[in-house]
Amino acid sequence: MSAFAEEVDRYFRENYGWGEEYIYGTDDSDHPSYDTRGEPYKDILANDLEADGDLIDAIADNLPDCDHVDIMDGGEAFYDECRNYESLADARAREAADEEERWYERRFEYQWNDFCRVVQYERRFFKTKELLDDLFGTPEEYEQGAIRPIYPLEIGQRIYRARLLDGSFTASHLLKNAARELGAPPKDKARAGRMSVEYIPAFYGAFSEETAIAEIRPSIGDQVAVGEFKLLREIRIFDFTAFSRSRGGSWSEVYAHTRYDFITQMQDEISKPILPFEKQREYIATQIVSEYLREYFNCDAIIYKSSMNKGHKGDNRNIVVLNRGTDFMDPATKPCLALSRHNIRHIQNVSYEISPIWF
Repeated sequence: MSAFAEEVDRYFRENYGWGEEYIYGTDDSDHPSYDTRGEPYKDILANDLEADGDLIDAIADNLPDCDHVDIMDGGEAFYDECRNYESLADARAREAADEEERWYERRFEYQWNDFCRVVQYERRFFKTKELLDDLFGTPEEYEQGAIRPIYPLEIGQRIYRARLLDGSFTASHLLKNAARELGAPPKDKARAGRMSVEYIPAFYGAFSEETAIAEIRPSIGDQVAVGEFKLLREIRIFDFTAFSRSRGGSWSEVYAHTRYDFITQMQDEISKPILPFEKQREYIATQIVSEYLREYFNCDAIIYKSSMNKGHKGDNRNIVVLNRGTDFMDPATKPCLALSRHNIRHIQNVSYEISPIWF
């Protein structure tokens, strides 16, 4: 019996292991319940060996396992009548299915990361459109449904833009020509940004004064000039926040949209915070996307979440109006924006919200 039990032990350990604990809910309680997959090892042996209870008990008494001395030293017995055991093949199949489901749920995030890797480290100017075509799909998909990520932004929409006062930009400069000082920079001063490359100006703004100020990261004691601009003509928008702002009865229609998974995964990727020393590399992908949406989706502007204002109060969206080869505010070029008013704000407090990182 001892020799046979050793063979049974070898067979069992090769094919079975401790069952995985899982959580499930019940209609009678708001609290989750826990259970373990599988069944007791004696039941498994009885079924696999087609043996009766007396023989199984005899085998169990002779199974090699931790003795009392090993357990006192911290060892743990493999065979335990209070545990459930499951097939290793079933466990591996479940893990593979879970991994496949996780991949499917996050497929656009992985695809975006692959695109970023290619344009950052492999190639930038050729065969990138094909990658974005595969990622974004067709413009027609975004123009369908109750909530549409592509839509016209109406005349009169208010957009805010902030600029820090310092030695090169003072209150006297603001008084001389506020529209020029608070508008998009001229070509020779245009720096690379999240959605624009160096020397190609873009108009970066926000839908609230608070978000516009947060984006320039002022310190306590700083003075910030804030301009309120109004849209003079309708422009075509690609909005990465379209679905996340939906509320109420429209949620079911939003969830059913063909591009719902893509937009919800991409909105965080597009607006994630970038450290100053990473900007040159990390902005490459979003700069390419902005030109792609302008040229192939015929979009004039892109809306994305602020990386500096994560609060739920107020509007924390940013907007970048893309360059179309004309001045954003020059009356001679049919401008899309006009400065309606401006003021200077004094920064009195900066608030931080923190969360733990568990190791």
